[in-house]
Amino acid sequence: MGIHCEVRKCTGCGACAVACMDEKDIQPPLLRKIVRKERMESGELQLAFNSQSCFHCVTTRCATVCPTGSILRDTETGLVIHDNAPCIGCGKCATACPFGAVFFDINHVIQKCDGCIDRVRRGLKPVCVEACPQQALEWEP
Repeated sequence: MGIHCEVRKCTGCGACAVACMDEKDIQPPLLRKIVRKERMESGELQLAFNSQSCFHCVTTRCATVCPTGSILRDTETGLVIHDNAPCIGCGKCATACPFGAVFFDINHVIQKCDGCIDRVRRGLKPVCVEACPQQALEWEP
């Protein structure tokens, strides 16, 4: 399962990012970002938005390069999670992620979306999906 953003529905309101901040009790940089894309079409500016976070990739580059096994796929949910205990803060995971979804906070502790794994294990959707007023975020295979 993963979180998909239906770009044509996303208005860029940021409700998903705020819900994530509240759920995880974090400050910027955010685990979920709103990417704004602009283009000119027939002389008019067209805007599109995309709510993005960790894609929980099938081929997890971040996990592959981690020397301590701090990043792994949860066998029950399929979500890519992290365990800060063995992390040595080398930064290889952040460098390997092609989407910039893995980073370190000011204390050099790894940060990445865990897909609200605690909620998912209880049969709930990730908080960003539930918070989206446009239903642009979908929790799907």
